[in-house]
Amino acid sequence: MPLPCEFAVKSIIPAFRALIAKELIEYYRLKQENVAGLLGVTQPAVSQYTRNIRGKTLDLDKIESIRLLAKGLAANLVNNSLSLKEINQNYCAACTTARKKRIICELHKQLDPSFNTEDCDACQTLSC
Repeated sequence: MPLPCEFAVKSIIPAFRALIAKELIEYYRLKQENVAGLLGVTQPAVSQYTRNIRGKTLDLDKIESIRLLAKGLAANLVNNSLSLKEINQNYCAACTTARKKRIICELHKQLDPSFNTEDCDACQTLSC
């Protein structure tokens, strides 16, 4: 059975980065190269985020609190007003929120239809 953090690394983090990348490009009109530098990824990765090729496993845009975290983080990245620790805390907050909303449970069920998500609380007991 994959660990909750494995699901997070493979699904939540890319989906959250995609939200931030889209915000930086659409709202702040930054070029993909600049967004890549702010996010610490490559320009092709940013291109894939904006075209919904990467970070599409989960739709975090439907979760208002995560969407607002992405918007706030994008603004702070543009203003260069956060420390690396604060940036990491934003990613952890997005992950924690997604886990509390049981989004990973839906993904886990898709990967293993026999898994009983109703009785699972693995994600609920974790903290970043």
